[in-house]
Amino acid sequence: MESLDQPPSRVRWADATVVVAIIFTLILTARQLRPLAEAAAFLARTGETVTVLPSATWPRAAVWVAISLAIVAGWQTAATLGAWSAVLYEIVVAATRISGDRRYDVSLDLLAWPLLLAVAAAVLLSVAAPVGHGLDLLPRRGRWLLAAAAAVTTLTAAATPLLGDYYGPLPADSIDPGFYPAFAISSRLSDAVSGLTFAAVLALTLATAMGIDRAARRRVLTLMGAGAVGIIAIHLGLPRPFGMSAGLLVSGPVQAVLVAL
Repeated sequence: MESLDQPPSRVRWADATVVVAIIFTLILTARQLRPLAEAAAFLARTGETVTVLPSATWPRAAVWVAISLAIVAGWQTAATLGAWSAVLYEIVVAATRISGDRRYDVSLDLLAWPLLLAVAAAVLLSVAAPVGHGLDLLPRRGRWLLAAAAAVTTLTAAATPLLGDYYGPLPADSIDPGFYPAFAISSRLSDAVSGLTFAAVLALTLATAMGIDRAARRRVLTLMGAGAVGIIAIHLGLPRPFGMSAGLLVSGPVQAVLVAL
């Protein structure tokens, strides 16, 4: 039985859900800013962006920054409506890409995952307690840790332009300009940056969750664990672009269950 001086389990789950919604949305926003950070770093080092930014990059980043600002301001309705607007935008981008519009000519995995993650954020914000209350549940240290996790998520995108080898502009006497290597980075270094980024963001996110009330903390970790299991299951059980396999590993109904996770 619940103690009279303790909130019921339903309230604790609502508290945990809003904390997860805030963490998830802010990290997702930081993820949407990575292509811009990478392009800016290339521009600072080489004088050109080097990478080609899809036309959806800027609108996607702007929408999620607006959603995060609404969360920080405690505007629940604006954050929720913004998240569902982001879902509609991803549907439009994916549908336009499939219909053959060259402005959205990017690989399918860059369309499928943004849509799936936008749906997850919108659902979390829709079922969560007020985001202002969720921010109150995070102590000052937790907020700084979450800000650090978001910063690491975005800024490590600049590692590739800064750590790679830049060979300068194309020489005037180049015999074969089509194959001049203007920039290169070893796959080992690139993988190391990716792995360290993932580990740092995971550690900072878990540290953020560990700073909240014990009762809500267990539920936050449970929800985060369920999300991690879902992502792992998708990667291992679904074919590309969701997973890592080029072939069909499980049946259609099982795929639907994995995506629902």
